Amino acid sequence: MKLLLDERHAPSVAVQLTGEAFDVVAVAAQPDLRGMADEELLAYAATEQRALVTENVADFMPLATQWVDEHKAHAGLIFTNPKRLNRATLAYPRNLIASLREFLTHSPITGESWIWWL
Repeated sequence: MKLLLDERHAPSVAVQLTGEAFDVVAVAAQPDLRGMADEELLAYAATEQRALVTENVADFMPLATQWVDEHKAHAGLIFTNPKRLNRATLAYPRNLIASLREFLTHSPITGESWIWWL
């Protein structure tokens, strides 16, 4: 499984997981992806067959619902909980890396247009 971390997530998370042989790209490390509108980002992730990792439930949940209604498939959404994976703490990158490593190693879900919560 391939992942795309949205702009809110640190590129260091992708660097660490890529170093462990996982295929993870961070939007924040890709100048052509930064500032992309949410629907464009979801479309890009779908084209690249990457599940999108985001804590932006408010914008991406309605988009996912819209896509289902329009019979459009995406590669998956992984929502992170900002209380559990608080970006303002020193433990944030380590905790997100561990959670994503576990998800990627023992992926509990397959197919398309799925939603998972970390």
